[in-house]
Amino acid sequence: MTELTPLQNLWLTETVRLREEHAGPLDDLEANRLARSAGGDLPTRIQRRALWLADRDELTSALKHWLQGARLALLVLAVLAVASGAGLAFAALGDGQTPVNVFWALGSLLGLNLILLLSWALGLAFAGEHGTTLGRLWLWLSEKLARDAKAAQLAPALLLLLQRQNLNRWAVGVLVNGLWLLAMLSALVMLLMLMATRRYGFVWETTLLSGDTFVAMTQALGALPAMLGFSVPSVEMIRASGDAALNIESARQAWATWLVGVLVVYGVLPRLLLALFCLWRWKTGQATLHLDLNLPGYAQLRERLMPT
Repeated sequence: MTELTPLQNLWLTETVRLREEHAGPLDDLEANRLARSAGGDLPTRIQRRALWLADRDELTSALKHWLQGARLALLVLAVLAVASGAGLAFAALGDGQTPVNVFWALGSLLGLNLILLLSWALGLAFAGEHGTTLGRLWLWLSEKLARDAKAAQLAPALLLLLQRQNLNRWAVGVLVNGLWLLAMLSALVMLLMLMATRRYGFVWETTLLSGDTFVAMTQALGALPAMLGFSVPSVEMIRASGDAALNIESARQAWATWLVGVLVVYGVLPRLLLALFCLWRWKTGQATLHLDLNLPGYAQLRERLMPT
């Protein structure tokens, strides 16, 4: 029998239960005999029976195919994240022929990310469901890339298993925040490459707001990055940039460093910390996974596997 992780053992056991629930009991005389002879408590015997049936019916190989499809799906999503991040940087800075509006650039780099981050956090706090679109896309893509008809019941079995301990939210959290972290890192790298190879001037424009408002906003956004060593334009530079892009090297460098610092602090770091937090919850939560012996599919096995 193929060596599997504890999570994969539970996963296959749940898959066999779903299969019997939908298609009727399997021919399990030999599986029951082997599970009884091996001994152990009821959950252990149920798992031994299920793993023997999974090997016989090629569900174990289907699981391997599904995992290969999941890795390919993750690679596809990662490539899309990298391309999207690079696109954000291009959209923010442009071709260098015209001055960069710093707050339009900031909105291009961080706007969608912060909106979706807030949506994810609210969903986690109030509804317990979040990032379902991206999670379902990954599951659907994994199944399609697996190209194995027997893998159809694997995804529902995994979801049912994880939902009992609310682990699905942390698994999706790792996926969502990990992909956005990749996009933000891609945007940061592209931003640095563009700034290193092109000369950009920075301006701010407004019809309704006063110059003092932009001075306050710039300094407020730059306060946290300044603690990490990123520079913030002086008040004189900020005010002067409201009229035209300053053709002064120090002004261009100050604005560029400010923009990079804001992207790192408000784009990269939150996603990194959230991805690590979700990964920690996912790792620790796996130890709490177990079979629900009250389910009819398992309860009716008690007499066959542990006869009184």
